[in-house]
Amino acid sequence: MDKFLFGCKSAIPIAFGYIPMGIGYAALALKAGFNPFQTVSFSVLVYAGAGEIIAATMLANGATALAIILTNFVVNLRYMVMNTAVYNKMSENSLLTNVLTAHLVTDETFAIFSFESESSVWFYSGLSLTSWLSWILGAVIGVFVLDFLPVIVTNSFNISLYALFIAILVPAVKHNKRLGLLVVITAILNVILQFVVGNWSLIISTLLGALIGMYIVDDEDMVEGAE
Repeated sequence: MDKFLFGCKSAIPIAFGYIPMGIGYAALALKAGFNPFQTVSFSVLVYAGAGEIIAATMLANGATALAIILTNFVVNLRYMVMNTAVYNKMSENSLLTNVLTAHLVTDETFAIFSFESESSVWFYSGLSLTSWLSWILGAVIGVFVLDFLPVIVTNSFNISLYALFIAILVPAVKHNKRLGLLVVITAILNVILQFVVGNWSLIISTLLGALIGMYIVDDEDMVEGAE
């Protein structure tokens, strides 16, 4: 129980970020035509911040279900690698606990667990469960309060995804100029391809960016940047 509570406590900084992000997602989802139940249910069942926001944005732009599903598959494919790393480090885990916690991995919980000396499944469960509930809480708050907030405030939540991406990218790019170049190339490809393939541009530009990255970004550079 102590390890579980320590995990919950370690998730507090994540919760302070997830709640406003959840509100921002709710603003986009409601604008895209989701009803309140669908908005909150999406956070419960999908639980992928960027993926949910991308899906809501694509839906608002008239994307097909297939395009939304494939885009999220590509964007969230990293979670398979993260889960593998988590379970290799985790102690006291079993097949059942792996199945029950697989839904809860995110970039932030993965980062904290990876750098934390504590490797207990109970610590990870407390960390991940608290983070998940805080994201859901953000969506619930968004559903109930957005109608009562000034337009300028609700619009400000819409930039939360961009702020998150910047927060993730800047530290890595500062240590790795090639990675920064790859980000710029992928962004340019996405902009250009929007005029050619529409809502499929994100999938294609991501795959092309990954292919280009194989040749211009070295594994050693990535390790040094992480350090």
